[in-house]
Amino acid sequence: MGSLVCRVELHKKNGIIITVENKDADIIQTMVLDGNSITTTNAGADETSVITQTSDSITIQCKDFLLDAETITCQSSGDTVHKSDNNFKAKSSAAMELSAGADLKASAKAAMKLSGNDIDAKASPGDVTISGMNVNTTATVKAGVDSKTLELKGSISAKLEGGLTDVKGTKTTLEGSALTTISGGLIKIG
Repeated sequence: MGSLVCRVELHKKNGIIITVENKDADIIQTMVLDGNSITTTNAGADETSVITQTSDSITIQCKDFLLDAETITCQSSGDTVHKSDNNFKAKSSAAMELSAGADLKASAKAAMKLSGNDIDAKASPGDVTISGMNVNTTATVKAGVDSKTLELKGSISAKLEGGLTDVKGTKTTLEGSALTTISGGLIKIG
């Protein structure tokens, strides 16, 4: 690395300007303290990063931003926004917790996937609603529905099918408003 050109300028109106020039690497570094803000600039041949600090804000502008620490705490008394114009990832090698003191919403304009070794979805006390053009539920071993009142309804048709089908109840009503058909190789009533 060749020699650096360093300057310190003191002005009653412009404040203090510190400049370091590295002509070999085509980099100019400046720090400006103008009485209202502190601006640190690192300008290279292709990219420039800028840190601007005022009495109530800090702004960082750069191509790549890396924060590497053992423990990180981010806290705000007002709104917090994380936004990306490209992919956004949040990843933890151990447990992750997401909680809200009010509503929690998740939406996607394309596919949304939820997976885990065990998934427990509860609304207490409240309702759980799952809706879609087609709703498919598949269990590789057993699917159970347990409720004080159970309603299965199809506005056009409804089917119940299984290798062995049992319908039991204290009172069981089988009714068709137009036609009721009972058929089988062997029919036992009573």
